Amino acid sequence: MTRGEDQKGAALLIVLLLAATLSFVALSAMELTTRAAARTVNVNARGEALWRAFAVETLTLAAVEEIASADSGIMSLDDPWASEPVELPFEEGGARVLLGDGTACFNVNALNTTYGEGAGDQTVAEFIRLAGHLGVSEFDAAALAQAIGDWVDEDTSRRPQGGEDEHYTVLPSPYRTGNQAMASVSELRAVKGVTRELYGALKPHLCAREGGAPSVINVNMLSERHAPVLAAALGPAVTPQMAADVISARPPGGWTSVDAFLATPPISDLELENGSRFAVSSRFLIARAEIVYDTALLEMTSVIDANEGAARVISRRLGAEE
Repeated sequence: MTRGEDQKGAALLIVLLLAATLSFVALSAMELTTRAAARTVNVNARGEALWRAFAVETLTLAAVEEIASADSGIMSLDDPWASEPVELPFEEGGARVLLGDGTACFNVNALNTTYGEGAGDQTVAEFIRLAGHLGVSEFDAAALAQAIGDWVDEDTSRRPQGGEDEHYTVLPSPYRTGNQAMASVSELRAVKGVTRELYGALKPHLCAREGGAPSVINVNMLSERHAPVLAAALGPAVTPQMAADVISARPPGGWTSVDAFLATPPISDLELENGSRFAVSSRFLIARAEIVYDTALLEMTSVIDANEGAARVISRRLGAEE
């Protein structure tokens, strides 16, 4: 082979290498462009889904106001709106909304009480009973009640088994107490003594509502899974099984009044001083919405205050349940 032929071969090899390199660069650029376009489409779809979620929430508020203004004044699991979700179709997607009760829970903000006060001690005792029904020892439940109390109160005085800033600021990842009402039960994970297992056991039965008043439970919206909450509210003489039996004995359409509920055995034997902890309608409702738009799927949970018929959203969460 002559020298000229060697040079031609080398030139051809260089051309082939350049062509391969350029093809690779072009392919990579095309792939990046495709990914960017797909990402843009997904972002736009999610944005549209979010706007539709807020629109669905507004429609839900109007529905709640209509439900709350009903002449009967009773909200029951037997009501059509509480038994199955509502489908809302729209262009390029749709929504599915289920309304549920938001009162069958212990309000953790009710633990914002002065330690040693009578009313405060009753609230703490109810929390300890609830935790006990869920498998938590009395000692651990009492310590947790005080730790939550220190977290949600506004002072810096530590309760005997609680914790203020001096506990949290020396942790490997330091932080301070909230010193205000919890906006979400998820804040409980930051409280002294709360483990993953403890949080998982308690969370389904807790809520964080505005103010420090205990939850007023709508007895007509209870299912058997709420038996621990009802038993704790009724007092130490009531077991979860007894509470479950009471729930099972609810008449079709629900109890027509709190007095009718209190007259149900064995509750009638408890001689409760008043039924202020119970109601036959719900002040708080929870709307769980699933919105589909194009390629986007969005879940939104809204807690609605239906007090006096003027419904308003007090909290919302985007994404699936924790």
